[in-house]
Amino acid sequence: MSEIAGKQLELARHYASIGQPRRVLEALDGADVGDPDAWSLRGEALYQLDRYTEGAAAARRGLELEPEDVELQDVLALNLIELGELEEAERTLLAALELVPDHPTLLCHYALACAHAGAGDKARRLVDRAASFDPESLDVLRTRAQVAYVSGDRKRAKRYADELLAMEPEDRVGHMLQGNLLVDDNNVYRAVHHFEEAVRLDPTDADTARVVRHNRTVTHWSQWPLYPIQRFGALKVWGAYIALFLVASATGLWYIVAPLVVVYLFLVVYSWTVGPAARWWMRRKLP
Repeated sequence: MSEIAGKQLELARHYASIGQPRRVLEALDGADVGDPDAWSLRGEALYQLDRYTEGAAAARRGLELEPEDVELQDVLALNLIELGELEEAERTLLAALELVPDHPTLLCHYALACAHAGAGDKARRLVDRAASFDPESLDVLRTRAQVAYVSGDRKRAKRYADELLAMEPEDRVGHMLQGNLLVDDNNVYRAVHHFEEAVRLDPTDADTARVVRHNRTVTHWSQWPLYPIQRFGALKVWGAYIALFLVASATGLWYIVAPLVVVYLFLVVYSWTVGPAARWWMRRKLP
């Protein structure tokens, strides 16, 4: 390896260590394509930038040079999981585990592949095995939370995400999980904080940045009258209003009926006119 190529790799490793995947790719531009480390760094950076097809291709190029490089196999598997190519991801991880059977990170990534494939019980057993080798690992706790979320076990996912953020308050995956769980509960007002933290921790995540912009829009003060609809869903809110209106009318509680009609008409008009117009305007103005 030439001195220049060595410096490029060292610079790329530095940027990888501080979470700057775009800088990693810039540092590797024109680097020695015959070095497996360069392809590993490139594949991991592309993975972090959600460019999974390119990331898998980079890892494969490296494996052509060094077929038993465990790090390259791991990078390839991670990209394949995101691409939904779970069978190949499993084969790749099993090949890596044959070389390093007790590697906690490989076991965690294999657990993720199993969870995405619907094998939740197997995924949990793999995480338990990884924990037996490294019980204090953040990777293990992070994977527990991810496996629970992917498997639909929201109660455990919430508990593990809480434990993860208690151990490491600036864990991006923990904030993403908490945000997603809150969105699933239609609690966008609390979710926006976690998504903003995730973007702060990884400014290169364009998808989450778009989510943050959307959340800032729907939680703006102009949308406050629509909070019940956002929190509980339109069907539940309108159903509750109609049911209350019918009960109040049937029992002769006209002092309740009149305000209900006014509020109902206000929300209908607001949700169809002012609300959408304000969201359109804010989408143009918010960064």
